[in-house]
Amino acid sequence: MESKRKQPLGIELVRRGIVSGDSIERALQYQVEHPNKRLGDILYILKEADPETLIENISEIIGQRGIYLTKDKIQLEETEYIPLDMMKKNKAIPFEVDSGKIKVAFADIAGNKTNINAIRMLMLNQGLVMETYLAFETNIDEQLSKYDEKVVETKEDLEETISVTELIDNIIKLAIEKRASDIHIEPQIDSVRVRYRIDGRLFVMANIDKQKQQQMIGRLKAISNMHQEKQESQDGRILLYDNYNIRVSSQKNIYGEKFVLRLLKKTTDIRNVFELGFPYGEQELNRAANKKNSITIMAAPTGEGKTTTLYSILDYLKSDDINITTIEDPVEIRIPGLNQIEIDKNTNFSDSLRTILRQDPDVILLRRNKR
Repeated sequence: MESKRKQPLGIELVRRGIVSGDSIERALQYQVEHPNKRLGDILYILKEADPETLIENISEIIGQRGIYLTKDKIQLEETEYIPLDMMKKNKAIPFEVDSGKIKVAFADIAGNKTNINAIRMLMLNQGLVMETYLAFETNIDEQLSKYDEKVVETKEDLEETISVTELIDNIIKLAIEKRASDIHIEPQIDSVRVRYRIDGRLFVMANIDKQKQQQMIGRLKAISNMHQEKQESQDGRILLYDNYNIRVSSQKNIYGEKFVLRLLKKTTDIRNVFELGFPYGEQELNRAANKKNSITIMAAPTGEGKTTTLYSILDYLKSDDINITTIEDPVEIRIPGLNQIEIDKNTNFSDSLRTILRQDPDVILLRRNKR
């Protein structure tokens, strides 16, 4: 919504009689020591006006809906629709759902459009249209701080989690903490088994109550942008976690739908190829990587470092006088200086390879993950 403000916010608030000139002066002095704080938030912190009246007038002045958040106005369970980490990062909190609409308060609407759109898409995947409201950042922090975020460390912690939204969130967080490469969520005859692949081996982490199975499936599909009603195999991605891009695959079995989540770290910090611990030395690896007119095949079990090794070699080889092109399903790490092509429903390996052979390549990488 376009701003309606024609003069500075402080002057307009004084003109309306919401605060005094002295209040604005005190707020501006406070802002000198806290330059990242907005004027409205400072007035709220300093208690220069009734908070409900203050946010109502500020939002009206800038052309937004406003809300002063109190406990009785927040009708939703903690992280019922948005993970707590995402709420804290974006200074956002959902407070009401009604007739297919969800109301979400943000501390910054005009300057946070990219992240707001990401949350909007997350809500649409849950069948909800999002309405944005302006709230004081400190007011949002106050409400978020009341949520006692449980630290999940054990199998028992997972199995005792009541909220399905929180359960999925905790399963992923614990996998990240334990440096798992994959999460397997598998319906069984009387439970939902959760296994982590760590250092190439699968370990059972929890057996979840069977009654939560359909809710877990619904939540996983919503956050990974999959079709809710479709039970055939699907692929999706979860982008809610800092530094991680999570690839999701679903497959129907006799007890329901199984999900496998691959945890991919978002990083361009490629490991030095000579620090990967190969049994042969730098000279031998250098010879193999620079060999002309040859094909190198790399194969290994899941979680054994194929992706890390391939990207490390490409990073080692790249230079301004070499044209390196990759065809990948999917691209897991973006490397500046490379021409990376990702296979999707509109492309395939054979057509892409035929095309890039006409693109004067020096090095070609073909990489496909096992489905």
